[in-house]
Amino acid sequence: MNFKDLYGQAELRRALAGALTAGTLSHAVLICGPSGSGKKSWGLALAAALLCQGREYAESCGRCRSCRLFKSGIHPAFFHIRPQGRRLGIDQIRRIRGNFYLEGGNRVCLIEEAEQMTAEACASLLKILEEPPPRLYFILLTGRPKRLPGTIVSRCQCFTLQPLKKEEILDLLKRQKGLAPEKALLLSRLSKGLPGMALKLAEDPSFEGRLAEASELAYRLAAGGWTSRELLSLAESLTGREDLAFFLELVCLFYRDGLIYLLCGSEELLVQPSEAKRWARAASPNALEEAMEMLQKLVQELGETNVNRRLALEGTLLQLKRRFASCPG
Repeated sequence: MNFKDLYGQAELRRALAGALTAGTLSHAVLICGPSGSGKKSWGLALAAALLCQGREYAESCGRCRSCRLFKSGIHPAFFHIRPQGRRLGIDQIRRIRGNFYLEGGNRVCLIEEAEQMTAEACASLLKILEEPPPRLYFILLTGRPKRLPGTIVSRCQCFTLQPLKKEEILDLLKRQKGLAPEKALLLSRLSKGLPGMALKLAEDPSFEGRLAEASELAYRLAAGGWTSRELLSLAESLTGREDLAFFLELVCLFYRDGLIYLLCGSEELLVQPSEAKRWARAASPNALEEAMEMLQKLVQELGETNVNRRLALEGTLLQLKRRFASCPG
């Protein structure tokens, strides 16, 4: 893994390159960003650069013994910690802590999902960060930095990954997946600028089916295709979906595109332009806009709270039914 192989993040790239070249990198680095933003790739590239014995400015050489060991996943000075189950416990740190104090070259500890550390693990890590051994570097990755203790964050050099531009996602999909322009454009919209999500969607054999399912659900809700009893049954079936939040975002995307079609008469931004005219008969612009707000609120609740998924779905679906039934307006 090398920095030159990664997309975008010009500010982060310059900061890391400058710190590595000048030898001013902090002994603890915190890389923040949502799932799919590339945190792990950047963390691994930084670890490879720190361990490289023939580094060329900020880039690991890829040829020295250290780089070959790192690429093979058996570098003795690289420690990679991930949560076991839903938590990252103190025992995981204790098992490798003795290696932090060995003499020699650089040692690097990469901690994924650092926000999942238990209070005991955080306390153990904090003791090391307060008096770090020479040439030991920690790279912490997190999608939720606010869940980390402030005492740990304050001892880290912090970087936040930014969403990639549409053009960068398109180039990524073209180079790595060879997608047709139409599908690449769609995935670039759905990925929210997250390269990991874009690649995951490109590799998902069920994506086309999920997209068609979301299209039908969006239209039937807008056209009044369900009774209240049927909607309650639908909520029960949707509750068990692992991709529920993303599926609802697909539904919301169809409402967004329907709104654009009704207001602008343009088919260029639609997920499925051939079905655009159905929206003119199904719903008003105001109803579609309000439906988007309801769905976005539900997605946020699902991601940030412990809301009862089924009850939240039932309430939102019934609200959508009432709102679309009141069209036009």
